[in-house]
Amino acid sequence: MTLPQPSMSPARATATDVIASVTDLRVHFRAKGGTVHAVDGVSFDIHDGETLGLVGETGCGKSVTARSFLRLVPMPPGIAAGGSITFGPEKTDLTTVDDRTLRSIRGDRIAMIFQDPGKALNPALNVRDQIAEVFCEHRTDDVLDRAGIDVSGQPGPGRQLLRRRAAGRSRLHERMVLALPPLRGRRRAIEDALDGMIADALAETHIPNPRKVMDRYPHELSGGMRQRVMIAQALACNPDLLIADEPTTALDVTVQARIMELIADLKARRRTSVLYISHDLSLVRRICDRVAVMYAGRIVEIGPTDRVLAEPLHPYTRGLLAAVPSASQRRGELVAIEGTVPELIDPPPSCRFVGRCPHAAPACERRDPVLAPIDDGHAVACFLHHPPEDVADDDLPTAGWAGRS
Repeated sequence: MTLPQPSMSPARATATDVIASVTDLRVHFRAKGGTVHAVDGVSFDIHDGETLGLVGETGCGKSVTARSFLRLVPMPPGIAAGGSITFGPEKTDLTTVDDRTLRSIRGDRIAMIFQDPGKALNPALNVRDQIAEVFCEHRTDDVLDRAGIDVSGQPGPGRQLLRRRAAGRSRLHERMVLALPPLRGRRRAIEDALDGMIADALAETHIPNPRKVMDRYPHELSGGMRQRVMIAQALACNPDLLIADEPTTALDVTVQARIMELIADLKARRRTSVLYISHDLSLVRRICDRVAVMYAGRIVEIGPTDRVLAEPLHPYTRGLLAAVPSASQRRGELVAIEGTVPELIDPPPSCRFVGRCPHAAPACERRDPVLAPIDDGHAVACFLHHPPEDVADDDLPTAGWAGRS
């Protein structure tokens, strides 16, 4: 199965085509030994209608960055140490906005596909109730309109009914609301309208027999089916931004291709922007317009996907690409990046990759390089490309130096 190729977005965003902007985001965690700098000064933009890939090894801070968009990082032990995430043309700061406003955005304008649908879906609720919650919370007027109930004027008992259902209130509350005009005797119409919208959402993910699947519980579905249910739930309200956190990790190769083809198709039809988190560079190469490489809580390189993966500038990016198995390698041989990921508890002011870098120099141990542009749309954080002016040449890294003595 062939995945659709991305349409390349402009190298440099303008003020009108940036749907979300992350600026100096810092999320730390309290630990017994000190403060873990899980995300430490991350900055990037997401353009309207593009797919931005966020790649890096396990533990580099990808998922914490993604969850920060919806304030899903538990605090404590998490610490919002600084930075901002602005969203939409109104530039709403998602890190400081009040809970009511964030609730209106979460699941409606920004939706998330989690890594493990088995943990993200509620095992005690069937598929119908889990997707119904989205419509009841964010699309009450659409449900009532489909049921043939007038939605003009002030908020009425119909909206109250749907919002109570979204909040999980008891059947007694529903009966009290339905006893009021004009909803007396209209419960069946509302439930039928809701079921129709749920079935349509499931049908968009190409689930066979959506009406039958609605009555199933998560444990009764395969991994691929659960993932499609989560996608249907995420896309039910036509979000402006979809965050996909390694959505195909637990799936076999055939199902992976179908899920990614589905996301690409829905993105093309709805012009939804996608933040795609993965460690699979071959998949990122096929579906992402731009890619940001993350290491030890920081972005070390970002740019158009074809340029970054064809001509990587940061030593860590080169190491990642070298570690991808290829047909030219001898059987049983795998290339690995030497060394281990640095400790993120109160890290020193040095390059995070200095202990594993073949070009490491004294300056790398004393200073932390900042992410700076090379040309339009391509930026890297490395002294190989941005040497400080106040540092002697013999303290700086050189491309030909294979390591420290």
